[in-house]
Amino acid sequence: MKLKIFSILFLAVSWTFAQILQPQPKEIVNLNQSIILDSDYSVQVNYTNEIEHKAANYLERLIVQKFNNRFSVAESESKSNWEIVFNLIPFSDKHINDQYYELNPSVDKKIIEISSPSQLGLLYGAVTFIDLLINKDDRLNFDLVEIKDYPDFSRRLLVANPSPNEVSALFDLALQNKFETVVIASRQHPWYELSDEYLSILKEIKIWKNRYGGPKVMQSHNVYEEKKIIISNQSHVNALKEVIETSYLHGIEKLMILSDDTPPYKFGEGYILVDENDKKTFPHFEAANTYLMNELENWFNEKNYNIESYYVPAYYTYEDMHQGDIELFIGTQWESGALEPLYRDLEYIGTNMNESIFLIWCGPYVRSRIITKEHIDDWTKNLSGRVPFLWDNTIYSHHPFTSTPLFTAYENEFPNKFFLLTGGNGIFINGDFNLEDHKVAAITANDYMWNPNDYNPELSLKQAIVRMYGSQLYNPLLEFKEKELEMRKVIGQRKLWFETEKLWQQIRNVRFVTDKNPFDYHLNYTRLKGLRLQLKSSVPEPKSKEDFISECKVLEMQREQVLNKIKSLDESVFMRIKKLAIELPDFETID
Repeated sequence: MKLKIFSILFLAVSWTFAQILQPQPKEIVNLNQSIILDSDYSVQVNYTNEIEHKAANYLERLIVQKFNNRFSVAESESKSNWEIVFNLIPFSDKHINDQYYELNPSVDKKIIEISSPSQLGLLYGAVTFIDLLINKDDRLNFDLVEIKDYPDFSRRLLVANPSPNEVSALFDLALQNKFETVVIASRQHPWYELSDEYLSILKEIKIWKNRYGGPKVMQSHNVYEEKKIIISNQSHVNALKEVIETSYLHGIEKLMILSDDTPPYKFGEGYILVDENDKKTFPHFEAANTYLMNELENWFNEKNYNIESYYVPAYYTYEDMHQGDIELFIGTQWESGALEPLYRDLEYIGTNMNESIFLIWCGPYVRSRIITKEHIDDWTKNLSGRVPFLWDNTIYSHHPFTSTPLFTAYENEFPNKFFLLTGGNGIFINGDFNLEDHKVAAITANDYMWNPNDYNPELSLKQAIVRMYGSQLYNPLLEFKEKELEMRKVIGQRKLWFETEKLWQQIRNVRFVTDKNPFDYHLNYTRLKGLRLQLKSSVPEPKSKEDFISECKVLEMQREQVLNKIKSLDESVFMRIKKLAIELPDFETID
């Protein structure tokens, strides 16, 4: 087989840099030796099969990207002094999971071996190798290190919504930061037909996959969004299968079916089917969806499609889309109407859905900032013993008055060794990671999932910003974040104060309708009154309108100064960042 030759113009690295690889490897051993190469030196890359070949292709891509085409790349069978050898090895228990990889240099053999039991692991090894190379003084320095590395969470699902021309950049972001799975966001493409844009995305994915392999990709479809599926209608099921099959044949190997938020709901019955024939065929909503998921799983087996499946039930937390906080119903006349459909559906899914399908939950709340072992055990009980797979929305909940993470490190409070407790040894991190203000948050979230025991949010954030934008933009981007959040807070606090005044009048109207009897109505009124007071007391009493306008304009000027600083350092980053700045409110109409 032909061997790739990379003729290298110049590189260098320091041991200090090796210590700040992101995510931080589990084990690094410094051999206290360096390779120092001149600009006319060639490095031979050796592979023996298609999986290794794709890793070699990606190594070539990384070299071209990092060193701005300052390498000549040729095909040759001649030998050079040093070889990079990709080695796909059999999986064993010592590897923890199949994303394990090793980087092993041998001075005697003049070989740097990158080995892993998976193609994804080989890609991670290629990324680490390139991260250890930096140009300096027109020479190549490579500090020889041995690395043994693997993620604690083997499934790390991060969501994006790319256009066709953004696929390559998104997959580079994923691989170069060692993401495991890129999820193509649901609700962006219909489940029942192959739209032109989705087909264009699939074609880009197939081109990438054929050349480089990873990352893994998930398609996700909300089958009750826009057009609601009729499961007893085989033409609907066949249309969904066609979308899934085309996606799979283009390189997408994971599937998530969602039934959350969008189906009709009736108190006392829970989520309900939309079609009369479905209602006659299935005893309730989740019985129909269980039938659908099991049929898809059987179809995958018949077609020999290696597709990993996930399902999001309509009830995915105790903070339901329609019912709100379930605890508010306990001890009231509405308790059975709220709780019985929830427990019925989850028990049915856990008992009857194919055990190979991962079942999604969000923790006790939609944006659960604390998840305990007790929470996991409780939901596992609801699912008849099936341990749920966490869908994590906390990236949206770091700041008041905005859901953007704005260059903020991922943080949540989980039990010790959470990776051993969650279903599938994984987390689904919700977001939109092809957006500029989400990319850094995605990198830090993956850092946590890779090595939660040693995760340092502040250090991870700094490294991620420097990795994405360069060290010169670290402080300016944090300054922009500070001014932007301050602007949103000033505007949001004022709006909240006046909106709670309007809310108070509506609460009073409800009180006058129900009076104080029966007691449940009185209890609800006092809860509403207390929540309204909490909202209003969470913000300061508003300034005069003149002072508010003046404060907004001062903040706008300060924010503009920071943006100009960013522009002077890197105009391309400025063009992307300025889109994140919210506009000032209409001062004529605001309260």
